[in-house]
Amino acid sequence: MLELPYLQTLGLPHRVQGPAEIERFIAGLLVKIPDFRFRNIQFFIDTPTQAFGEYSVEAELAGTDRVYKQTYAGRLVAEEGKIKLLRESLDTLAAWRAFSGEQSA
Repeated sequence: MLELPYLQTLGLPHRVQGPAEIERFIAGLLVKIPDFRFRNIQFFIDTPTQAFGEYSVEAELAGTDRVYKQTYAGRLVAEEGKIKLLRESLDTLAAWRAFSGEQSA
């Protein structure tokens, strides 16, 4: 399961479950941000069953002159060597500004 709870405030899907749904979600993101890559990865918890860290993205939105710049915090829970849950937090205002084209005040 992939959860981005704060996306709900933007009216976007905030939970996808199962390989097919997760693949569609990620594919849709990559259409909008083809160079989406995590950078500046820092782990604060790293055990066989859990990980927690912060990571960032800075990449152009396809077909625009806008940049998606975001810092995420994520918690991964594993069970029997498989990802059971990945829950991420992000700055929804920064996401909205990037996708809507609105500039900060």
